[in-house]
Amino acid sequence: MSSTTLAPPRSAVLRAAGLRHRPALLTLLAVMGVVSLALLLHGWYLHAGLDRTGAGSCDPATDACRVKFKQFLHQYADSVPMLTSVSYVLGGTFGAFLGGPLLAREFEHGTVRFAWTQGAGRSRWTAGGLVVGGAVLAGVSVPFGLLLRWWSVPSVMASGSFSPEAFVQLPPVLVGRVLVAFGVAALAGAVLRRTVIAVGLGLAVSVALPFLAYAVRSHYMAPVEEPVHTLAPLALDDRWVLSVWFSDPAGNRISESDFYNLGRDYANLQSLVSDGGYTMHQVYQPADRLWPFQWIEFGWTTLLAVALCAAAVWWVRRRAA
Repeated sequence: MSSTTLAPPRSAVLRAAGLRHRPALLTLLAVMGVVSLALLLHGWYLHAGLDRTGAGSCDPATDACRVKFKQFLHQYADSVPMLTSVSYVLGGTFGAFLGGPLLAREFEHGTVRFAWTQGAGRSRWTAGGLVVGGAVLAGVSVPFGLLLRWWSVPSVMASGSFSPEAFVQLPPVLVGRVLVAFGVAALAGAVLRRTVIAVGLGLAVSVALPFLAYAVRSHYMAPVEEPVHTLAPLALDDRWVLSVWFSDPAGNRISESDFYNLGRDYANLQSLVSDGGYTMHQVYQPADRLWPFQWIEFGWTTLLAVALCAAAVWWVRRRAA
């Protein structure tokens, strides 16, 4: 009489993976909770400053509102620069710290062979851990991204929603960045079998990815070119200006430096553009493309993260011993 061992169902593998990695997941949630509390307190401080100076409720197109915002920046100058630096560090780091130990620690502790003999095989156990970890990261990154967006309102007011530091905080792009850091760290852990190195590589990628994405972001859609007959910033239009060039009254293209050499001061240059026959041409991405750009970047970063996790599963299946 022979017996065969049936592989456990997928739901059982996922539950087991959740239990196996529960300490790491709880630690992640605890750390994110502490960071979120700090952001809430600091965000309350910044928003109270916006209300106190009147910069948070005025029309940003008016000169009076610009004066109020400058007053806010003067009084809270020590806090505002932190918005930019934290934007590139927070988020992706959580993926690195969860993905690094996910496989590397089991290799370091020698528990992989025990896990691989539990009926599901090394591929399913590895994939189960990656699915659970990635799902938790994606789930908690959405509300965390909303919190980051609220916290960084002063930065958005100063430079617009398309600014690099503001763009990377919105939930779609943040989720993709977190998952890429998670995938890099998990793959590095499977290949190198060293937790510290895997986490370090994930951190490096989480910081570098926003800069790499910014280099290609303007090519997601063909930019728009439009003549503008004023040098004043379009405060109500949150467009992403890529470049500017000028033309003379005859329609000949001139460089930006040549145009500015024509005038003695801002008022004189403004008169050249408004009624002197000179035209400023803006090449830009319209403000209404913010969310399409968010979902485009979320798409390719998530696909990259899936490919990295698939590579980790393949390595464990074919190469790990």
